[in-house]
Amino acid sequence: MRRIGLCLTGGGARGAFQAGALKALDELGILDRVYAVSGTSIGSVNASLFASKSVDEIRELWLKYSYADFNQNTSIFKTLREKKLDVVNSGIYQINLLENLLKDNVNIEKLRQKRVYITLSPAGMENEGVTGLLKASFKHYIKNESQVIYSPIHEEKEELILKQILASCSIPFVFPSVRMNGQQVFDGGLYDNAPVKPLVDAGCDTIIVIHLFKLYFINKNRFPGIKFFEVKSSHSLGGTLNFDSEQVLKRYMMGYEDTMKYFTENPLK
Repeated sequence: MRRIGLCLTGGGARGAFQAGALKALDELGILDRVYAVSGTSIGSVNASLFASKSVDEIRELWLKYSYADFNQNTSIFKTLREKKLDVVNSGIYQINLLENLLKDNVNIEKLRQKRVYITLSPAGMENEGVTGLLKASFKHYIKNESQVIYSPIHEEKEELILKQILASCSIPFVFPSVRMNGQQVFDGGLYDNAPVKPLVDAGCDTIIVIHLFKLYFINKNRFPGIKFFEVKSSHSLGGTLNFDSEQVLKRYMMGYEDTMKYFTENPLK
């Protein structure tokens, strides 16, 4: 019998596509068979919601929640001019809206009953700013010294769970970094935007990846013997920071329809 892992990639506002995909997977009878789920950035939010709520409740959150703060007319160039290099720590936007959403909707007790892994990207000490970010990126990408952390948040202390999900969403320069153990921690997608490794390590032999970028591909050579099902959008998902309600609905419906179509053509037996 297959042991199924579900990987939810990063992509900001495009994450509504994954909410639609979850609805399709539920109707296909696949979601109940998922052994473990992983997520990075917005994927970590959807993963924690998957562990806490029904697919219909997740849909309502995406469609009805007010994302006005993300669509505010913030002058990016003015903010960069005022904050200069400190923008790597303080970000252009605040992340309070997401923090409140998580506090109101993540059920810690239910989450602990699932296997949920999220990615974190530590990037230097908390006072290093852009220098720490560049150093860590150099080690990860040039020296091949992996900096990514795959956190099993279902095993973490309660006070760390929401903090780690926030950290996994902290896109450098866009949102403030999150301070953890004296380090500045950023969006998990900085080092791994499709965290299949923790699912493989958890014993999954079949992994469903819900992509939010059409040009992203899994290096399957790294994971011999693993069967991958990769769902991608049929059309453009638009801007990663565009939370306009019409765009959210469009992405949700595309996620549902593309996932149904994919598994009709590629049945998971």
